[in-house]
Amino acid sequence: MKFVDEATIDIAAGNGGAGCASFRREKFIPFGGPDGGDGGRGGSVYAVADRNLNTLIDYRYARRHEARNGEPGRGADCFGAAADDIILRMPVGTIITDVETGRVMAELLDPETPTLLAKGGDGGFGNLHYKTATNRAPRQHTPGWPGESFKVKLELRVLADVGLLGMPNAGKSTLISAISNARPKIADYPFTTLHPNLGVVRVGPEKSFVVADIPGLIEGASEGAGLGHRFLRHLQRTRLLLHIVDLAPFDDAVDPVAQAKAIVAELKKYDEELHSKPRWLVLNKLDMVPEDERVKRIKDFVKRYKWKGPVFEISALAREGLQPLIHAIWAHVAAEQTPPPPEPDPRFDRTDVDLDPRFDRSADQ
Repeated sequence: MKFVDEATIDIAAGNGGAGCASFRREKFIPFGGPDGGDGGRGGSVYAVADRNLNTLIDYRYARRHEARNGEPGRGADCFGAAADDIILRMPVGTIITDVETGRVMAELLDPETPTLLAKGGDGGFGNLHYKTATNRAPRQHTPGWPGESFKVKLELRVLADVGLLGMPNAGKSTLISAISNARPKIADYPFTTLHPNLGVVRVGPEKSFVVADIPGLIEGASEGAGLGHRFLRHLQRTRLLLHIVDLAPFDDAVDPVAQAKAIVAELKKYDEELHSKPRWLVLNKLDMVPEDERVKRIKDFVKRYKWKGPVFEISALAREGLQPLIHAIWAHVAAEQTPPPPEPDPRFDRTDVDLDPRFDRSADQ
């Protein structure tokens, strides 16, 4: 299935049905009075997050979503029927923005919880609604109220705990396939990954986290080089970034330190908040470095890169060094998920209150 993470659609709620002006006319009932009913409510438009969806491709081609109008009122005290609401199912993490005003209308994070996007118009009043003791033959009736309509932009940002960041062919897809159930395309040429991939990493019983792999960045991405910054939005919800670095590039003229600095610079150009997220350094492809040179090359890279944070040395292809990395990630994610202990309420502090002598058991000991 083609991955689509942006779409623009038109949504329109239904109009309310018009009220009816009618009078009861039957044999032997000369003064039946008004019996025009109210119009029905127009259908509304709701959005719901669905865990089974991971792309907005359904909205790339279906651009117009319109609810039905409410039925008009009729005579004989008949009210118009309300129209059915329509529900748009979207992937979890979709942001819905009003194109005209730029206002964020909804952010779909809680699955199966409907969010109102466009409210249907209320039905109009029939003349039965205006009957009083002094106005026994009203002819007033009102049309239905119009429903809301918007042109909205849908933007998908995947929900993941950990995001993989790095140059093309740094080994991000190999890493996510080695530690999770994801099976992305892997090849020996750049830009093999063309869309984000998600994988669930199982650490133990009821212990897991989600990893997101996005297409690689290159220097000049802010100017549109490569795939640009298009997929960086999918890392904005992550708690941790893993900067994957290829320590054994095919071209000897390529400097891994210069590549790593270029990635960080592009990240900062895109979003300062994303740049300030916790970021760990993962040095990959150690299996392609001779054993007697590994320690020297790692120390040289860290020294020239001037890195002060956590460093992990792995080989995703050979499955070396993955377990320490997985357990360290889980410890970080679990600490982020655990809420801090609440502060004690001073109203319930009883340390300065004298204990009732009837409950003081220190004299018995």
